[in-house]
Amino acid sequence: MTNPKELRENLTTEEIDSMLKKAEDLPEYFKLRAQCLIALAKKFGKRRLELSRLERKDIRIIGDDLEIKFTLAKKRKRGLHQYFKYLEKHNPMELSRPLPELKENWLAWQLTDQGQNIKLATSLKSISLRDKYTHYILKYLVYLKRHSPTSKYLFPSGCSIFGTSYIIDPNEHLSGSQLLRIIKPLNPTVWLHLFRSSKGEETARRFGRTLESLHNVAATLDITDQTAMHYIEKYVPQKQEIEN
Repeated sequence: MTNPKELRENLTTEEIDSMLKKAEDLPEYFKLRAQCLIALAKKFGKRRLELSRLERKDIRIIGDDLEIKFTLAKKRKRGLHQYFKYLEKHNPMELSRPLPELKENWLAWQLTDQGQNIKLATSLKSISLRDKYTHYILKYLVYLKRHSPTSKYLFPSGCSIFGTSYIIDPNEHLSGSQLLRIIKPLNPTVWLHLFRSSKGEETARRFGRTLESLHNVAATLDITDQTAMHYIEKYVPQKQEIEN
């Protein structure tokens, strides 16, 4: 479930720290998992799918930093011509429908897995070991290594058994919607993309309306310059010259 952005402003540090504190009331594994997720979302502003697919092997301590290699999954909607090709192969009878109806079905098809192309790439980020949020990531990693050493993913899937125990599936990861359900009880007004929007605002305001800002917003969120410009125009006021 996606929340309309206009419902609230971006996150404050106080809100994030309050969520971390509220997570302290959870059982140990769920507490550490929630705090790690919040820390990663706060520092890097990654998409839900990029967080859910994060593997343990892609997190390493290098010198005084914690390096994290994210796998980017950028979705691109397939065009009308690709839809026709899909129908030719899977359901050629559909091609006899009127063009307006085909276009309507094509738009609906774009919302399915078949109607999208996912381009995979990697993005290497780092965070200082002295950063206060790094502590939450490392603490969760230590717990996971001790209690589920064969888990491939940082946020492995699992299931509750009679409400008394939780069994981890070491070969599967949580979905984006499952990550959202980790966040919601800690603050019902927050959703994961809000962390991304907040990181974009933070970066844009830090560097202002400059080419350096454009580069940094794009590099931080792994987006195009055009999309980065939207963050700058939205969050950094264009200052007018002083007139005497």
